[in-house]
Amino acid sequence: MAVIKATYSERKDKILNALIDRRGLQHFTDLAAEVMNNPLFIYDVSGKILAKSQIDGHKEIWEELLPQGYLNSEKSIITENSGVMKKLMEEDTPVIGEFSYSQFRFLGCRVRDKHGVVALVTIVEKEAFSSEDSDLLVIVCKAILFELLYQERTAMQTIPYFRIFKDIIEATASTSEIRERCRALHLDFPESMRLLGIKIDDSKNNTLSLFFLRETFLASVPFCYCIIYDESLIMVISEKHFSKSYLSKVQNIFSNYEIRIGVSTRFADILDVKSAFQEMQAIQSVYQKLNVEKSLIFYEEILLYHFMELASKEYDLNKFCLPILRTIEEYDNQNGTLLENSLEAYLEAGRNIQKASDRLHMHKNTLYYRLKRIEDFFDLDLDDENLCFNLQFSLRMKRMAR
Repeated sequence: MAVIKATYSERKDKILNALIDRRGLQHFTDLAAEVMNNPLFIYDVSGKILAKSQIDGHKEIWEELLPQGYLNSEKSIITENSGVMKKLMEEDTPVIGEFSYSQFRFLGCRVRDKHGVVALVTIVEKEAFSSEDSDLLVIVCKAILFELLYQERTAMQTIPYFRIFKDIIEATASTSEIRERCRALHLDFPESMRLLGIKIDDSKNNTLSLFFLRETFLASVPFCYCIIYDESLIMVISEKHFSKSYLSKVQNIFSNYEIRIGVSTRFADILDVKSAFQEMQAIQSVYQKLNVEKSLIFYEEILLYHFMELASKEYDLNKFCLPILRTIEEYDNQNGTLLENSLEAYLEAGRNIQKASDRLHMHKNTLYYRLKRIEDFFDLDLDDENLCFNLQFSLRMKRMAR
């Protein structure tokens, strides 16, 4: 008995109904492959495989074409050199390609929004392509765009290296895959780098505003990679270009915004972006807890506070503070004095009375008198290096424990 093939209209309806079902990208990929009667895979502009059909008979295809589970850089370069990739990125109409690394032909098409290409869809010709396949593939690509929009904003998906950084931060790809995708995209990273994280309060929950600020930033400050992640601008810059004047330029660009800039420690491997990003998170957390006034903070400045924050998850920091601080605090509460505040300002100013009095907006003789009262009332020697270190450490722990 002859098999009745589905009409173009029936195939189109099946694709659109799958989109309406909202059962996820993998479900849609499997159904699209079934409609197209061929294996199908979707990948983003960084080379990350977003989904590949997992229906009967397709596993062998992927074992041949994608043995590691991701795009091979050598095959990507062959595709690029053939001119097919250029056509895919520039045209909405599907493109057929034949390559030395496979016995099959491929039919590919781009997925794009108004910002640019966010993904690519490729069909492997296991069964002969039909005259309707090109038109149907365009519909599939439009449906995939809506699926991606439903999952997350697509503006950043147009940046080739965005997914690579995202995968590094979230640990959602292997080291070998990351390095392979970097090679395929010809990404060249500096020998020594820093990560800058810019949190812009004015643009919270406004990705389009952040996207505009990113473009403005890149036009003014070259030599960096910049993505939008976690409602922040995340930049990787070369240590060679990192300087006070560079940071001043960054601050000037965002002079009309309330910002917090965090600067990571140096790192040499792009895979260390994950650790650098964790330093950014620590800076933002400490910034909020301590109500830090300055907008630019280096991780080295809050390293001790970060240690305390991590320790506080297991222990009560108050138990590690010098008991004398509780005595001083009780004295302040009973007498309406500010001895603890004066002591803290003095220690944080490197025991420089002039600097401390300036910060407290008082005459240095007044501060000197208060410090003498602390020494006399509580039997403390503020010339003792070890005591001063322990007092300062304890005062910082008190602030983190609030």
